[in-house]
Amino acid sequence: MKDEQRYTVEAISAFLAGTGGEWDWDDFTSCPLRDRRMESIRRRALAVDLPIDEEGEAVLRTLVAEAKAGLDT
Repeated sequence: MKDEQRYTVEAISAFLAGTGGEWDWDDFTSCPLRDRRMESIRRRALAVDLPIDEEGEAVLRTLVAEAKAGLDT
């Protein structure tokens, strides 16, 4: 499950930084995850309206922090 945790952190972080690939965000938001905690984060990220505004960015930053909890780097 650490792989899904890392994937979640990386996907949201890359989206926020604008460094993800053309379809990376779509892939992340379209494909369910097995880890229930990461799936909850993915669903909440999916609910953020695009194009992203300051409020959406704040939500995604909070989700990254939540996803990072317990992740050994």
